[in-house]
This record gives sequence, C-alpha cells and structure tokens, in this order.
Amino acid sequence: MLVIRLQRVGKKNKASFRIVLQDKQWKPQGKALELFGFYDPHSKEKKVQEERVKFWIGQGAQVSPTLHNMFVDMNILSGGKVKTWKPKKGSAKKESAAPTEPEVKTEPEPIVSAEIVESQSEEKTEVSTGSEIKEEVAA
Repeated sequence: MLVIRLQRVGKKNKASFRIVLQDKQWKPQGKALELFGFYDPHSKEKKVQEERVKFWIGQGAQVSPTLHNMFVDMNILSGGKVKTWKPKKGSAKKESAAPTEPEVKTEPEPIVSAEIVESQSEEKTEVSTGSEIKEEVAA
C-alpha cells in the first residue's frame, strides 16, 4: 500500500521535511517513489504539487494524519481534521484517579472509653526475670 508522508531531512535541531510517496512498509528515511514538495516547520514555508497529490490519492494512496491536516488547511483535501496522536494510557488513569475536590469525612471518629483502656492494661502479663526461673528449676 502506498502512503504520502513526511520524510525528515536537514540538520540537527533544524529539521525540514520532504513530502514523499512511499510504500507503507518502507522506512521513512528510505527511497521515495515520488517527491511532492517540502515543509519547513521553522519558517512555516510549504510547497506542494497539488495535482500529483490529488492524482495519487485518486489511485488509492493513503495520507498520513499530519499531512491530511496540512492538506485540509491548504484546501487540497476536503473534510475535517483527524487526530494525529494518541494520549498515553497511564496519564488518563492518573487524571481520572486524582480527586478533583477535597474529600470531607462524614463519619465521626470513634471515642475511646475509659473502660476499654483499663481492660487492656489488666491483660498485660508479668515478665519474669532470669533469677526467678533459676529458683523454679532448682526446686
């Protein structure tokens, strides 16, 4: 299947892109069947051969989501824009799990009565020392 997509060229930190026609299974930096134009995101300059793009779309070539949105802006394609990225699964869970409003406790805390405290102190066992154990063994 053929796809129209961006091919990165240019220097490090100064990217520019070619708009190319490639087979979908080929590497994006690999060979291109046809060159349609270029796009420079720094200067927002773009040049596209509209007739050739329309021809290949008519032949069944797919357009990448980024280029689809660019072609809609340039009135090469009609219709709405498409979402170009998917949010991470973990970030959506964290946002939904975080409470939006502070929680208010509705149940009062239990009051500890004096009877419970006294019964707990009586249940403590006495600790015997080592000398008492020796006397018991000797007897």
